[in-house]
Amino acid sequence: MIPLLAWFHALDLHALYLINRTWSSPWLDPLMAYVSDWDSWRYPVYALVTLTLLFGGFRARQMVLLMGVCLLIGDGMIDWGFKLAIHRPRPLETEPHLRVVTIHAVTESVPQHVSRGRSFTSGHACNNVALAMLGCAIFGRRAWWLWPWAALVSYSRIYTGSHYPSDILGSWIVAIVYSYFICLAAERLWQRYAPQKVPALYARHPLLFPLCPHFSRPR
Repeated sequence: MIPLLAWFHALDLHALYLINRTWSSPWLDPLMAYVSDWDSWRYPVYALVTLTLLFGGFRARQMVLLMGVCLLIGDGMIDWGFKLAIHRPRPLETEPHLRVVTIHAVTESVPQHVSRGRSFTSGHACNNVALAMLGCAIFGRRAWWLWPWAALVSYSRIYTGSHYPSDILGSWIVAIVYSYFICLAAERLWQRYAPQKVPALYARHPLLFPLCPHFSRPR
């Protein structure tokens, strides 16, 4: 078991340095930094959410509300639960000679002793994978582009030195699982309560996920 873990860790480090150093480029640095920087996206996302809630249709509002549930349960509880339980330091905190890429500068990592790390899981990866899962469950093939976007954000977290590749792999698995069950729970609750609580709305939308038969199967 120990040799297997050592091999996996060596592979993880090899992939990290490949992405962060060998496959780096001056033109990629600002792109990856921007993609990875939530503060650069915060206000446009807030504006989009507000406009969707005010003027969007049923499916668009459903998307926003379910994404809010994913953020509350997935990001606020599951993701942080893993972070607090595992305490894995970020690679930029412990690994030498990594390129620490931000929107302001590219510097070199300085290894230090970190006892309470936040590397696993990646909130960026989890949230964007959940977004892609919800988008495809609600809008079908029209939302396929959310998967390349989730992959780009996830890759950027390795490129900038913020996460190990294994953090990203684990985060994708975690996010797919919890967003899957959130969709199932949402459909069950809709089928149980909507006919009585909002009958007119239920008559127009008897299924939350009409393009995804697995989620839409009435309970």
